[in-house]
Amino acid sequence: MKNGEFLAIDWIVLVFYLLGIFVVGAWFSKRQTSTKEFFLASRRMHWIPISFSIAASLLSGISFIGHPARSFQYDSVLLVWPVAALLAAPVVVYVLLPLYRKLNVTTAYEYLEYRFGLNVRLLASSLFIAKRLVWMALVALAPSLALSTVTGLRVEYCICIIGVVATFYTALGGMSAVIWTDMVQFIILTLGQVLILLLVVFKVDGGAGEVWRIGVEHQRAWMSMEFDLSQLTFWTVLIAGVAFVLSDFGADQVTVQRLMSTRNEADARLSVWAGALLKFPTVTLLVATGVALFSFYQIHPELLELSAEEYDKIVPFFVVTQLPAGISGLIVAAIFAAAMSSFDSGLNCLAATLTVDWYERMIRPARQDAQYLAVAKRLTYVLGATVTVLAVLIYLTGIQTIIDASNKYLGFFGGALLGVFLLGTLTRRANGLATVIAAILSVGGLVVLDVLQSPADGFILHPYLYGALTCGATMLLGYLGSLITPSAPKRSVELA
Repeated sequence: MKNGEFLAIDWIVLVFYLLGIFVVGAWFSKRQTSTKEFFLASRRMHWIPISFSIAASLLSGISFIGHPARSFQYDSVLLVWPVAALLAAPVVVYVLLPLYRKLNVTTAYEYLEYRFGLNVRLLASSLFIAKRLVWMALVALAPSLALSTVTGLRVEYCICIIGVVATFYTALGGMSAVIWTDMVQFIILTLGQVLILLLVVFKVDGGAGEVWRIGVEHQRAWMSMEFDLSQLTFWTVLIAGVAFVLSDFGADQVTVQRLMSTRNEADARLSVWAGALLKFPTVTLLVATGVALFSFYQIHPELLELSAEEYDKIVPFFVVTQLPAGISGLIVAAIFAAAMSSFDSGLNCLAATLTVDWYERMIRPARQDAQYLAVAKRLTYVLGATVTVLAVLIYLTGIQTIIDASNKYLGFFGGALLGVFLLGTLTRRANGLATVIAAILSVGGLVVLDVLQSPADGFILHPYLYGALTCGATMLLGYLGSLITPSAPKRSVELA
């Protein structure tokens, strides 16, 4: 036991990790001679690194810290999330992906202009930008709170380390650097998960069997099957998970840009399936870690020096108090990896969206590719600085429930974004005017619902379901509105 100290060997491990990631970005910098390379890695990527990159970017530092904290405090219901991913994958593979590959798009929102018109493309692009800007800030903030606990650094400094390192290697190396560093970071964060779980189980007398017994006895290795949409149950997570995964895999530029970086459609399909399957081991490890930590502190309650309000810091607390020197450095590197693999993905994709959907389409069309590349690199630096400052400002407001805030915020915009895409792909009647109005009304209505609903009113819709609700409302209102609005429907893409 180290008595809460982050020792010199830990710092050495962490610094070498950060330097290594930066070197990868510098290595790929000489290839960045076109927007095709910067945004899509010249469409040469194999499905294996792409699938790891998808898994890493969507498994943020929020998940690395939050999933174990959830199972430590409540139950193992988040194990349903990978099941939802497999249910959502066929829609992405057989409905959305063929459209993107046929049109050979850089951003997913180019398809929406073809289907509905420019106004829908710009609306969807704006929803994505709003969705990912604040999400990236929360992705930097959540692990920074944990890292501050472990290392003793101020939270603001941890945020800046994540923001500065990720911004520079992304701006230098483009999508190639993002994909390959994501793959490395996924391996590191998975090793970190495995190490924590093994070390916790090793410290429990009776090993895995005793962890399981205590977990079952105290309903941590358990989930509710009740159909109660105000609580996190099997059905709540299944419904919410399908909506979230459909949005992330099929309507979000973070994933679509990776799928368009593959060599062909077959590789893109394999990337979707592998990315979905990778959720099983990662989520299982995270949830199992929470159950194991609960069992350990049930046996050794005198070692738990956190209040109930601080249980979201249970992973970093265990790391700093129970793990040997050097191992702590590796775990902290894993937390940084989880944060930066999401941060870099958001940066490159936001730069792509702003460059292609706005600068190239609306502000400076028909210019040389070199100009667009220069703009994209400058935007990467500006966006990195903006998100870093935003994360610090959110921290200074004193926000406490970062995990809930993240899921709620993603639901506001991600659900409407998914609804727009499903309207375009599953219907021929929907038109642009009705779709725009429906998306705006759905997001606005959900914001009002979130503000007005109160526990005193009885039923409260769980925030995890906001995405599914917004998606359904956008589709329903968009389709009904298309029956009465004069705007003519646009073409659908023929895949045959």
